Amino acid sequence: MSNLKNTMLPLITVMLTVTSLQAQEKPNVVVIIVDDLGYADMSFLPQAPGDVKRYKTPGFDRLAATGTYFENAYATSPICSPSRAGILTGSYQQRWGNYWYGDGDLPNNKVILPAMLSSNGYATAKYGKTHLSGWEKKVPTMHGFDEYLGFMHHTWDYIRLSEKDVDAYKKKKGFKNFGCQVIGPLVKAEGQGNEELVPVSYENSFTTDIFTDEAIRFIKRDKGDKPFYLHLSYNAVHMPTYVVEETWAKKVGARYVPWDRNAAKWEFPYWDPAQEPHKKFHNKWGHMGEYDSEGRRCYLANLFALDYGISRLLDALEKSAQRENTIIIFTSDNGGTVNTYSNNAPLRGSKYMLGEGGIRVPMIISMPGNLPQNVVNNSAIVSGMDIMPTIAELAGIQAPEDIDGMSMLPVLKQEKKQHHEWVAWAKNEKSWVLRKGKWKLSNNAGWGHKGFTIGKNNEVLPGEKITYPGGINLFNLETDIGETTNVADQNPEVVQELLTLHKEWASRLIPRYMKKRKKK
Repeated sequence: MSNLKNTMLPLITVMLTVTSLQAQEKPNVVVIIVDDLGYADMSFLPQAPGDVKRYKTPGFDRLAATGTYFENAYATSPICSPSRAGILTGSYQQRWGNYWYGDGDLPNNKVILPAMLSSNGYATAKYGKTHLSGWEKKVPTMHGFDEYLGFMHHTWDYIRLSEKDVDAYKKKKGFKNFGCQVIGPLVKAEGQGNEELVPVSYENSFTTDIFTDEAIRFIKRDKGDKPFYLHLSYNAVHMPTYVVEETWAKKVGARYVPWDRNAAKWEFPYWDPAQEPHKKFHNKWGHMGEYDSEGRRCYLANLFALDYGISRLLDALEKSAQRENTIIIFTSDNGGTVNTYSNNAPLRGSKYMLGEGGIRVPMIISMPGNLPQNVVNNSAIVSGMDIMPTIAELAGIQAPEDIDGMSMLPVLKQEKKQHHEWVAWAKNEKSWVLRKGKWKLSNNAGWGHKGFTIGKNNEVLPGEKITYPGGINLFNLETDIGETTNVADQNPEVVQELLTLHKEWASRLIPRYMKKRKKK
């Protein structure tokens, strides 16, 4: 017996060591979601516009060079809140009635990405935009995050981040409300299950830098032997892009107004409530109908600030010797928007629309040393809802069974060329699109954006109206990625096939939506 004990002890020690190493070798996970990024606005892309190619985006380019860029990647919605729900749940968010803003956000009875990783030994943190209330679970720390710093609302001013800003604004003559551009302190929460939000004032900071700084501090922090999950959700390049940081404004020649809380005229940055109604101001500087010749340069200033944040994050991972064991998934919550002068070349449409410009998004997945690098995948149809199961498989975790997404790992390893056979989107029960292979069937109520047009290089120009066609349209995306020609009449069998697929998809999702609507 004694000899047996002596034999077994080293064996047990070895087994424990191996187990410990395996635990440590679980990959770190970084998910970066940016807001309203133009499909063309990264300099490594062949369709990148001249201004982006001139100034370069070294952060985006560096990330793409170490991973796979998907040309056929999609958000689950053309607007941010539903699409973020699709990412975190790995599912079509329409399943619980989340079609548009205010439709329900995150379900309380569904396992979501941070909770899945936390229950499997991950340290978790979220920095940046939330825009997901989760019904009664309103705070990210109630959904599996150990800590959170950011803002809860729709959009946020990039620099007016303190109680002093709020007080100064309220004191001005003509003050009524904050309008769309919300100001004031960011909030934080610590400890899972905690619903208490604590205001944090920043008097001289820029949100893009704040969120990057917090992410880097999290990467450097000692977490014991735990792998980490970092969810970095920038508000860049969402409006108000006319609010710029000085360094990047100078780089691109964008207008810059120094911020002075004690100025006789409280500028926002150009609004005096006593002189101009907020609606008129918002329509102009929110680019809701009045063309701004400086708009593109302001967008670029925020784009390059964002790109620099990506570079800093990569530097931090490399310096900490964690880069090769960290999977980074980068994407946008929806397509670029006219409001900010983003460029979606060669796609038609923009945010809010069910055109390719509204739902097709940049996506890069990178894990150098473990996955192929410098790959452009132009065949596989992938979706934001695939992020959760992909991370689960890489981490050796069983993903929830009740999801619609699929692991992209076989495609990333180049074991498969195709992924989803078909995917679908819906704004409501009467406005939807479905893509299968090269075909896209659209049944859309139509969408327009007054005051603008799109030029030959897909740049935003002054004009009467940008539109996406209504009614039944069939597009061959293989030969007509810009969705210019309706070929429904020439392909009735394809139309019928896709109509049948949509009917089957809607039969599972839309009745739930209608039932929930009636309860409201």
